[in-house]
Amino acid sequence: MKLSDLLETAREDAPAARYTVDDVVAAGRRRKRRRNTGWAIAALLAVFAVIGLPQLIARPAAPPATPPPPKAGPFDLLFSSYRSGDLRVGDPEWVSLTNQLASIGREVSPGVYRSVGRLVLYPAGSVPQTFWMSHPKEPAGAINGHEASFMPLGRSALIKADTLLTWRNADGSMVLMASFENRLSREEMVRLATAFRTTSPRPARLPFAISWVPSTMRLVAVDVSRPEAATALVTPDRPDIGFELEPLYEQAQFVSAWSEPGLNSAPQPIGLSFPRSTPGNASAPSGGIVIGVQRSFVSGTGPTPKCAPWSGQHNVRQCVAAPDASSNLVARAGHDVPQADLERVAAAGRIVGTPGDPEAWPTARESFPASAWVER
Repeated sequence: MKLSDLLETAREDAPAARYTVDDVVAAGRRRKRRRNTGWAIAALLAVFAVIGLPQLIARPAAPPATPPPPKAGPFDLLFSSYRSGDLRVGDPEWVSLTNQLASIGREVSPGVYRSVGRLVLYPAGSVPQTFWMSHPKEPAGAINGHEASFMPLGRSALIKADTLLTWRNADGSMVLMASFENRLSREEMVRLATAFRTTSPRPARLPFAISWVPSTMRLVAVDVSRPEAATALVTPDRPDIGFELEPLYEQAQFVSAWSEPGLNSAPQPIGLSFPRSTPGNASAPSGGIVIGVQRSFVSGTGPTPKCAPWSGQHNVRQCVAAPDASSNLVARAGHDVPQADLERVAAAGRIVGTPGDPEAWPTARESFPASAWVER
């Protein structure tokens, strides 16, 4: 028998095949898919290992950054009036390049207040130069988490303050509070200090504008307490220019105006309290010009300034003018300021806005020519 016959016989007698050709082809395709899937999973795991799973998951958008607080300008008010029991701290009255000052009153009967002290804020970066800070200090505990100190003082005919309390705020500013003639107890001073808060800056506004001051002069202080009259002070420029307001000197008329609002709307000239003298300084500081404008009319005045010696201070003169028929402007200075400059300042003022809408008045900066601005 030939070999080919044996192979043919074996083929005819063999059992049925377990897999057909189609089965083999399908199995090969399944294996290829498994191999490709395995490579994809391995690659994905490698990506996770490099960048981390959270990076592949969609994350919510980050919240917008909180804008920084507005930067205060040189004459922005940095605190507001507040009360603690029967005591009231007023809005800033005087504002200067160095600090800002407010009065403290006690309500002795409904709506009637008595002057008891003063409070002055030094913004962050402003360093007190007053020699009172060199007095011996006594611990006063902590004011809102910051160390505080008392400083006993000796009174005089001019200085009514007997005790100072000083502390720092969280923003780096410093406060000095004065009690007049023991009218505030130390416990009350600490209570007022604990309630003190700085506020968002808001511009001091003036009801007048001055179109000219000597090019060497800079605006250093303003009195913003009265809608009917305001005072501003310009002094010669210098590298370390500033002007420190002293809280040790009482100006009770500020508190009196809380009890008698009519004092701020007097139809007649206010008198010796106008222009106001800056506390702790002469009515007309050496080399400087005090400028006051009020809504009243002095008979015999007109747009052309009239100048004469001023009896309130030695070697001081003032020029008075009426820019219109309802205003009174005073420019006051010592003899170290040429009279021609004083006359020109007095003729350069004008009333702006209306008494009942102080928010429409120009800011202290806008009330003076750009040459008088101090950039900080």
